[in-house]
Amino acid sequence: MASASFAGDPGYHGDTDRGRTTQFIERSNEIAWLPRVGVTPAVDDVPQHIASAARQAYSSASIGNNMAAILMARTVIEATAKAKGYTRGTLASKIEDLRDGNLIRPAIADEAHEVRFAGNDMAHGDIDVQPNSNDAEEILALMSEVLSEVFQGPARMARVRAKRQGSTE
Repeated sequence: MASASFAGDPGYHGDTDRGRTTQFIERSNEIAWLPRVGVTPAVDDVPQHIASAARQAYSSASIGNNMAAILMARTVIEATAKAKGYTRGTLASKIEDLRDGNLIRPAIADEAHEVRFAGNDMAHGDIDVQPNSNDAEEILALMSEVLSEVFQGPARMARVRAKRQGSTE
């Protein structure tokens, strides 16, 4: 790896060092920095333990760990059901319980099932077909819809309502 030095530095060699530094900068996109650091959006209005798992899912996807991202998305769906009191049975039945309890609409239940299907493949060792970044992105979008339906939408509505009711009419 090239190192840069600057004018006034005893190791500075003028144009030669400047040229090496320029080459290093131009080639920096070829460097794989380890450990990679994931990128994650904020996950507001969600219980902390579930938000943490969702952030791990996003972070995993951002660095190309697609199976980990999908497995964490499945975990988020199950943790969401448990947070709402649905602790018995399979994840499929917990999703149905969320729907039957009017915590999610039927379309969102279908999305939650797709997250479950994708995560089940990996959870049960069916990893002969590796998911790509588009697969992970789609599954995370479905996970996000469930979080919005169960936690974020109701919290947003409560803030708007509280603001309206606190204002003078």
